[in-house]
Amino acid sequence: MKFYKTSQKKFKAQGLTLVELLVVLALSALIILALVTLYTSGQRYFINQDAQAKVLREGRYVLDWIARDIKEGIQVVQTWNGYTTSTNCLILQVPAVDASGLIIDVANEFDYIIYRQKPEDPKRLERILDAKDGVSSRADSIRLLAERVDAFSLSSEGMDLSSVPDLSTVFSIDIALTTRQNRYGRDFQETLNTVVKLRNKPV
Repeated sequence: MKFYKTSQKKFKAQGLTLVELLVVLALSALIILALVTLYTSGQRYFINQDAQAKVLREGRYVLDWIARDIKEGIQVVQTWNGYTTSTNCLILQVPAVDASGLIIDVANEFDYIIYRQKPEDPKRLERILDAKDGVSSRADSIRLLAERVDAFSLSSEGMDLSSVPDLSTVFSIDIALTTRQNRYGRDFQETLNTVVKLRNKPV
């Protein structure tokens, strides 16, 4: 009986060469960089949209307040208690109301609502309520509506309120409001416009 020797090849485990390792590292770095860039871009887009939406929301909040009061208004008046109607100051005569919110006497009992940019700080827009003491259920108050106002202008049928010769003829008011906010080193600005009619104004 013959025995044959089988030759066995010895296999040596081979690792990555230095060049292959560098290529793998470079590809990994590129993939990680792409993922980080994609994530950062998504976050930046979300932050920008959130900031823009916030500016828009604040502007609409202010316009809602003004529009509601104008709709209740009887007329725009020239002056009241040291305030003067102008391009950026609005004085509304509104009917006084009782505790139930009902109009007391639309012809004789009035409250006054003033919207203005503060002279000492024009970025701030405030609402001032001067109620008729002993008659109206409203209480005197000053409310800060916005702190980042770039522009606030009032007109009627294309004419600035400060240029209207007879404010008693004003039946509608055009409002333009621009607010700005700085977030994450960027400025976000929004301009809103609306036209509101005085519903309680006598014809």
